[in-house]
Amino acid sequence: MLRIPRTLKKRPLLAVAGVLALAAGGAFVAGVFQPKADAAQAEASQGPPPAPVRIAEAVATELAPHAGAPGSVVSMSDSDIAAATPGPVLWAADVGAEVAKGDVLARIDPADAVASRDEARADVGRLAARAAQLSKLVERYEGLGVEGGESEATIDGLRADRDAARHDLARARVALRRAETALERTEVRAPFAGRVVARRIDAGEYVSPGATLVRLVNTEDLEVTARASDALLASVAPGDVVAIRNGDQSVNAAVRAVVPVGDDQSRTLEVRLALPETDWRVGAAVEVRLPRAAKKRVVAVHRDALILRAERVSVFVVGADDVAKQVDVELGAADGDLIEAIGPIKAGDRIVIRGGERLRDGQKVLVQGGGPAGALS
Repeated sequence: MLRIPRTLKKRPLLAVAGVLALAAGGAFVAGVFQPKADAAQAEASQGPPPAPVRIAEAVATELAPHAGAPGSVVSMSDSDIAAATPGPVLWAADVGAEVAKGDVLARIDPADAVASRDEARADVGRLAARAAQLSKLVERYEGLGVEGGESEATIDGLRADRDAARHDLARARVALRRAETALERTEVRAPFAGRVVARRIDAGEYVSPGATLVRLVNTEDLEVTARASDALLASVAPGDVVAIRNGDQSVNAAVRAVVPVGDDQSRTLEVRLALPETDWRVGAAVEVRLPRAAKKRVVAVHRDALILRAERVSVFVVGADDVAKQVDVELGAADGDLIEAIGPIKAGDRIVIRGGERLRDGQKVLVQGGGPAGALS
């Protein structure tokens, strides 16, 4: 009888086991992995999830194209304080001193002024006595009448002497007031509140009337001066409000005056603007944004809404179904954060101002905030 080895007997069993394992594996793949593939395919067909964005409404406003003009911050009160009376300087305020209106800035030796005042007082006293004597003499002779023995010509002469004495007395009193004023001016006082930024003279030096003692600058009441061409200032009038930029700071200021006299060298005119309260310093360089044309009614969006590409400029408009639509626009006049958007956009449209860089046309969005075009939400 022929014997079959044990190894050959096990092989059919192993083959059957293999077939069963493959069948079971196929069932596992079909039962476990197939639903995941279906979910991924369903997700791909639905598109990306809603993107979180912030929005601001487009607004209808008046804008004009602007151009920058260089300017400087200046004080409305900047004076070289001079001596009004001669004499040696006893003291002068230090540079950097902050003074109030009426505070002493410098002292001049009052010795000569005191002597002049005393001399003027003596003249007033002498002439007052002379005028009083002549007045009484005239009254006496006028009371005697013609029986007094004095002719009318003599009495007229006495009257003339009395009147001359009175005029001399008036002149002496003027001289006394002048001397007293000169004495008061030996203490040089601040005509306005400010800060001493320069001292032109030191103690011990002799000054004459008109010599500069200190430079006083009011650092609180400031304005901006700028120069621009006549064509650029044609659309600017006193009372207009324009933007002024100092570094990364910007404020709005009213035009105080446009000086209608051009500079012979630069061929420019000066414009003065009242600066609101800021921490800007006198002498700071600023840029004044002046309109190049009259304002016009436009639809404007926030600058952050712009999607800038080499071939196009666009914004995303969010519809009522919270789907973002990419709209191409052209840019026009700008003012601050607002810029004119020329295209199929109307006031009140919801414009994406945050998150637009990652959006795709037709993508659904999750709106996180809203506000006017001029302010981020």
